[in-house]
Amino acid sequence: MNLLEKFREYINQQNLFQSKDKLLLAVSGGVDSVVLCELCNQAGYDFAIAHCNFQLRGQESERDENFVNELGKKYGVEVLVKKFDTEKYATENKLSIQVAARELRYTWFKELLAKVKKDSNSEIPDAQFLIPNWLLTAHHANDNMETLLMNLFKGTGINGLHGILPKQRNIIRPLLFAKKEELTEFALANNLSFVEDSSNASDKYTRNY
Repeated sequence: MNLLEKFREYINQQNLFQSKDKLLLAVSGGVDSVVLCELCNQAGYDFAIAHCNFQLRGQESERDENFVNELGKKYGVEVLVKKFDTEKYATENKLSIQVAARELRYTWFKELLAKVKKDSNSEIPDAQFLIPNWLLTAHHANDNMETLLMNLFKGTGINGLHGILPKQRNIIRPLLFAKKEELTEFALANNLSFVEDSSNASDKYTRNY
């Protein structure tokens, strides 16, 4: 069974969404989210793309944003981009950069998932894109194992031992069945371009360490 077949099967087995639902894909430009885009395209799902520019890596952050915009053109789908002053938010709220980025990201995603209409009172500019039923992220099996380890080291309770759930409210992780190596192999086999986040090589962040 190839990755596309496994993808479809996992969605059906977990009852994640219906084939006619409108999807919003969280896309960084890395291999995981690029593969998610390609799988959704090959499966014939209706989707738009959301990209967060946390402005933490200078020109590299701008490169990622430009790459995702080009990805939207490739698939002929709407791309929504939000720039954040992450360092300022982290300082003002006394948060680590990673926690600040997570809060900013999911707050914006919740806004996009709201049933907005384009009008003068909308806080989301150009909100004429498809109104999504679900937000999809590209978390995979390796991410799940990392989360379990992190929770274990933190002394989590029973709730933390389940790791990442495939579906939480209207957020879906349809790649939890796949290992990182499978996603990379799929990207290479399908000649998919993607960008590398240099911060992933740093061990100053708990998950990387």
